[in-house]
Amino acid sequence: MATPRIRPTISVEVDLDPMTVMDQLRLRLPLSPLCTGMSVGLHAELFVPKNVRRVWSPWLSVTAYERDQGAVLRGRFSPHPSIWTLYLFLTFGLSFALLVGLTWGYAQWATEATPWALAIVPVVLGAAGALYAISLVGQRLSSSQMEDLRKALDELIHSR
Repeated sequence: MATPRIRPTISVEVDLDPMTVMDQLRLRLPLSPLCTGMSVGLHAELFVPKNVRRVWSPWLSVTAYERDQGAVLRGRFSPHPSIWTLYLFLTFGLSFALLVGLTWGYAQWATEATPWALAIVPVVLGAAGALYAISLVGQRLSSSQMEDLRKALDELIHSR
């Protein structure tokens, strides 16, 4: 069983050079019923159409890289940028609270006072676990949309 990831990644190898693949993607993107998006240079952002978009709907960021023969497209699924920013803000906030709690608790312990500030440690760890669980629930809710985006990418880059 695969380990759950916060931002799952995909990799697709194609026989065309990176710019040709991305030009092909840009040409076909407006015609795709599975996704909308934008593309500049060797990078593209694909997301589900507005009529089916939810808070947990994924975005797929794709970048084309040159390889020996052709190109490799590396994609990363993530939530909407505002949701991802909130996730990072909460993660950094919890990390800061953990650092403050540990430092303050150590200072209390070193001065032989009651280290009550260490009580923040299990609270922060519980909140971090809850945040991780919420991200997994979001992935589960958006799994069909992630599959649709992956299928759309395959249709956009492979010749018909």
